[in-house]
Amino acid sequence: MFEIFKAYQFNSKKAKEYGFVENQGVWTYSSTILQGDFLMKITVEDSDLTFQVFDQETGELYPQVHMESMRGTFVGTVREACLEVLYGIRKACFEVEEFLCPQTKRIMALVQEKYGNQLEYLWEKSPDTAVLRHEDNQKWYAILMRIPWDRLDKGREGLVEAVNLKHDQVADLLSQMGIYPAFHMNKRYWISLPLDDTLTDEKVLELFERSWFLTSRSEEHTSELQSQR
Repeated sequence: MFEIFKAYQFNSKKAKEYGFVENQGVWTYSSTILQGDFLMKITVEDSDLTFQVFDQETGELYPQVHMESMRGTFVGTVREACLEVLYGIRKACFEVEEFLCPQTKRIMALVQEKYGNQLEYLWEKSPDTAVLRHEDNQKWYAILMRIPWDRLDKGREGLVEAVNLKHDQVADLLSQMGIYPAFHMNKRYWISLPLDDTLTDEKVLELFERSWFLTSRSEEHTSELQSQR
């Protein structure tokens, strides 16, 4: 559950505005869940977030939420409620840590401000991969990755941050420098852009806008990731 904070940094100023209380370097916040049946107590110390859940009726700790061996329907419901609170805290009180490429930082700041979505790091086995998705239909419109250069351009060395975007004219775009067949996505509908300043910010943002539009429609889209992470 804590992997959702991978690559995020705690912002104490935003946390204070959100309702966190600081005492000797330890930040705490409480929230009721499941119609007040449980109390969730969140602690942040040295940017590390932990939480405990208490049964409001008995006042006792509910440790099952952290036990991987517990797979029942009820504990699953409690975990989902906790995740909802944690996602809200991440959105309001955490910021993405530094990126590898300067263009990545610029583009992500502009995109997140424009569309109101935050990067979500969903895969424990791929901690450097994140998605941006619509809040209403939950469809991805961008996948940010940190990958070896040769995954896009054979023979090139080193790492690069690249973003996968959806487009309806993929074949035409692939003739342009800085635009590649999508890595790990359906290459008929997605492209990969290395965020190394080969493309201008304006061009990247234009392609983001198209991807956002195509994935905002009601027809099928997204979830075309070809390999399970």
